[in-house]
Amino acid sequence: MKTHLSEHIITAVQVILLLIFVLFPFSVMLSMSLKAPDEQFTSPPYLIPKRPTGENYLHVFGKGSMFVRYFINSFSVSLGTTAIVIFVALFSSYGYARLQFPGKNFFFNLLLLSQLFPLAAIIVPLYRIMSQAGLIDTFSSLIIGYLAFSVPVGVWLLRGFFAGIPKELEEAAQIDGCSQLQAFWKIVVPLIRPGVGATAAYILFLTWQEFMFALTFITSQDKRTLPVGIFDFVGQYETNWGNLMAASVLICIPVFILFLFVQKQLVGGLTQGAVKG
Repeated sequence: MKTHLSEHIITAVQVILLLIFVLFPFSVMLSMSLKAPDEQFTSPPYLIPKRPTGENYLHVFGKGSMFVRYFINSFSVSLGTTAIVIFVALFSSYGYARLQFPGKNFFFNLLLLSQLFPLAAIIVPLYRIMSQAGLIDTFSSLIIGYLAFSVPVGVWLLRGFFAGIPKELEEAAQIDGCSQLQAFWKIVVPLIRPGVGATAAYILFLTWQEFMFALTFITSQDKRTLPVGIFDFVGQYETNWGNLMAASVLICIPVFILFLFVQKQLVGGLTQGAVKG
């Protein structure tokens, strides 16, 4: 009994420490966004603002601000990337889970091996390709760049879900007159909808916060995404920390809202997709 109690206490302490580690930076960011300039760098510092203000948030959406434009850009690029990844990964992962062809395991391992390369190692060759294709400073360059590191993840995750669907269901559908493609769309795909949702949410999270490609491939201010756009609040000689923190909080809100709706599918989906197949 004492052993179980001590284990629960140790687990609770570990969870509390983890929560503090994860939430403290966001708490500081939220606190700074609600402070007036004269409160932001007081000594000693304090977390709860004495005079909370929403002026920083009003400035983010104020006259001359392009925050809404950046938000639309990020949403469009992330949504477009997610849609393409899901479409490509559905067919690719199904092939790796169901079909037999020469070099199947080699190509799948090669696909996973590509994830070992840091983004900094592939951004230069990708930039040269985009430049020669005339795609620099276009959303297409961002979407293509994001596909380079998000498609392998989508294929790996969805392959696990396909591997967990009994082949007998497809065979029964084909006996009833369905082609393999019809059995795929009408039988298999509906059964892995939780996996598709989890994969789509993960890809959306991945592309929403991406910074390096967006900074490198986009040169026009009106085409910037949110992670790059918030640097509008960083000047040459000073930084408007209140506005910067307010913009950072606003960037996090869509991700938090989406996670609240898909957390069960995301956690369960990523776990299931990782252990099967």
